[in-house]
Amino acid sequence: MICMEKLVKVDGKVRTDHRFPAGFMDVVELEKSGDLFRLLYDVKGRFVLHRISKDEGAFKLCRVNKMELTKHKVKLIIDC
Repeated sequence: MICMEKLVKVDGKVRTDHRFPAGFMDVVELEKSGDLFRLLYDVKGRFVLHRISKDEGAFKLCRVNKMELTKHKVKLIIDC
């Protein structure tokens, strides 16, 4: 319901598909409340939302160049 009302933005673009793949370092904005969040990983490899300011939401911090899956963990090669 929230997505269909065009209230959610991912990286500044309105997304109405609830299955849209948001990933690492993407900025999610909830328009009615004015909240901005950045998707990050926690220590166990799960996505967490980190609240950010409007100034921080204007740019990307890092870009994932390569992702490798090993037997026990996910290894990301990041270019900052």
